[in-house]
Amino acid sequence: MVVAAVGAYFVLTGKAGDLPIPGIPDEPSTCPLTGEEPRRDSVLERPAVALKIENAAVARPLSGLEDADLVYEELVEGGETRFMAIYHCGDTQKGGPIRSARMVDPAIMRPKTSILGYSGANSAVTEALEAEGVVTLTEDDAAPADAMERVDRPGISSEHTLYANSTRIRRLGRKEFSEPPPQDVFKFGELEGPSKQASSISINFGGASTITYEWDNASKSWQRSQDGAPFMAESGEQIAPKNILIEEHKVRASDVVDVTGTPSIEIVNETGSGRAVLFRNGRAIRGRWTRDSTDGVTVFETRSGDEMVFAPGSVWIELVPTRSGEVKGSFSYEK
Repeated sequence: MVVAAVGAYFVLTGKAGDLPIPGIPDEPSTCPLTGEEPRRDSVLERPAVALKIENAAVARPLSGLEDADLVYEELVEGGETRFMAIYHCGDTQKGGPIRSARMVDPAIMRPKTSILGYSGANSAVTEALEAEGVVTLTEDDAAPADAMERVDRPGISSEHTLYANSTRIRRLGRKEFSEPPPQDVFKFGELEGPSKQASSISINFGGASTITYEWDNASKSWQRSQDGAPFMAESGEQIAPKNILIEEHKVRASDVVDVTGTPSIEIVNETGSGRAVLFRNGRAIRGRWTRDSTDGVTVFETRSGDEMVFAPGSVWIELVPTRSGEVKGSFSYEK
């Protein structure tokens, strides 16, 4: 009688859709940065970890990018790019080579995480990271816990030999930061609304290097190449994210210089809005990004004002310089 009464209440109040059905499990929770089901539910409650991984040609093949939930690619000095790989549901035992941090890193990380594994930084960047409350873990901090280690690479100089274990970095960092990523970073689901066919993407960050992605329908992923060669991981597999998002920003040379006197590159508009294009399932969805504060999420909307819908799986965000900034970049795509 009690069960019948409860059922009648839900029906009469119009809340029948909220009534649990015996024997049918609730919809499974998904990883907020990939939209995929976790290998176990407990990983959803742990914090994410960010690792700074270089992209110098001499350091390739790189390790661990293929295991990241989310990867940002940003311009650094000399026309080269660097990655910020974020691990939440995923992990890597060997991510790297690990390199130095930049001023923009707190804005990129948040609100996904505040734990950053990197090789070091100049005093201005170190002070900025501390001021922003970033939990910073360098080789000196991580080595005693075997969270970072040097790996001998014959013929490769020592600055390209530092690697990190994201599980152990998390274990150290969660003592000061333990929040998981918010659930509203991305929207995942089936392709919706207007889109254009896209079979290849070409990106130039303002240097001599050209990055391309080719859509592979068999794997439903974007296969990355750089300077005409497949971009291979140390594991032997080609890097192939499910989603590529171009996020355009104005970029300039900063007052901060490295030991050689070369100025660092900085993003002018960490907040505000700009052009964005999402590539998924061999299609291009054009729109804009908006962000009210560096503590909040970046919102990605289509031209019609709807939220962009990402394909479940890994997300790579390319922070490409606009054509109107001091440092100019470009991108294009073909059917």
